[in-house]
Amino acid sequence: MPAYSVTYPTRPNGVYSQYVNAADPADAVRAAAELDWPTNPGYSVAFDCEPEVWILLRPYRLRSRHVQGPRYTGTSPDEVGHTTH
Repeated sequence: MPAYSVTYPTRPNGVYSQYVNAADPADAVRAAAELDWPTNPGYSVAFDCEPEVWILLRPYRLRSRHVQGPRYTGTSPDEVGHTTH
């Protein structure tokens, strides 16, 4: 199965990624949701926002590609530009 990166924004700011093996992007989001998301004290993962998903293909820098969701840049999930469910 391919490897995927699933990224959610965190509150009050930032992003956090999990890496999973999955059959497709939707399966990657499901698998990532079941994992423990360790965050720094005072931060929480914004699961109410749509995740950013990348398929990871070697060599990563040349072949990996964005396959689903917005592109997060480390801004607050409450700012304009983030897509919520």
